[in-house]
Amino acid sequence: MNKISKTIKKYWITIWLIVAAISFSLITTYAIYTRITIAKRVVSTQAGASSLFSSDYMSEGGTKTIEPKTDTTTNPEVSVHVYNYIYPKEAVYRSNVTEYDLVATIGKFDESEVFHEISDEDEISDLEDMTYSITYNATNEIFTFGGENGTNHTFYGCSIAGEAANSDSFTLVFDKSELGNNAKEYCIRLVAYPYDNDLPRLTGDVMVRYSKQASVGWSGEVEKLDNSIINSYDGFNYYLEGNGKGKITFKWDSRYLTINKEFLNNSDNVFYNKVSDDVFVKYDTPPVESELTPDDEGFVYLTLEVDSTDKNRYEIQFFKVDPSYNYSKSNVEGYLPDSNDWTPNT
Repeated sequence: MNKISKTIKKYWITIWLIVAAISFSLITTYAIYTRITIAKRVVSTQAGASSLFSSDYMSEGGTKTIEPKTDTTTNPEVSVHVYNYIYPKEAVYRSNVTEYDLVATIGKFDESEVFHEISDEDEISDLEDMTYSITYNATNEIFTFGGENGTNHTFYGCSIAGEAANSDSFTLVFDKSELGNNAKEYCIRLVAYPYDNDLPRLTGDVMVRYSKQASVGWSGEVEKLDNSIINSYDGFNYYLEGNGKGKITFKWDSRYLTINKEFLNNSDNVFYNKVSDDVFVKYDTPPVESELTPDDEGFVYLTLEVDSTDKNRYEIQFFKVDPSYNYSKSNVEGYLPDSNDWTPNT
């Protein structure tokens, strides 16, 4: 033992240097490993965020929409939105500003369902006597198709703010003759070209058609769900739609779902508490979900004033109370059942 002790004392500087070198090497290796791990996590997050560019009427693969209209006395309008998140999931959005150009073209589909821009000079001239236009609502820039204006237009420098779930919108106007028996069947093609090359190009074709007046009444329906992806959702969409003026009462199981507060705080929406079958008390301030009294089954009720001449469809987001819980198609439809508690104005 004394011999070992004497040896250590003799070479203690050398031994200390070796131990220090090994320790430094281990610390450096751990630090490098840690940085690589963090870097991979950041890159993965940013890659997911780069796909946050979507629309209700456009998609990466192309979307064709024939919008039904019941009023033949006015030129029909269609509102198209572009989002900085994967519509309709607002929980994840781009932190950066989203910039893009949008190209609008008027044309027709042939018998093979191939889109062709209008090229016939007579047809282009005839457009001057009708109304086909598109407006970029952020700047009020409007383009009317036909005549010297031509058949396509580019809106440059469109921009969606980041740091929250935001959107842009365009208003398409079609001539009311499209709702008659001799419709031109013109289509407005939209293509959104993002400045960020990581984002997808979006394409959509929009047309309008006459639809017979729906029967009077309102109802609610939860979005179509797929069990294979339902647990990747943060929430679900619920649609209230119909025809007529009055009040629609809908319900949800507050133990499992919570309503989007933005819908409750929207000043355009008028809410009531249904006291009995024919007694409604109007909320003077936006209702608070936690103050709604649940029934014995855990459902809370809310009544919305509706008028289809102003708006015939509402899209409401409901979010999961506990995302770790195993939600399925059947139980979500039970938590947010179809509603038809419609009370028309008398």
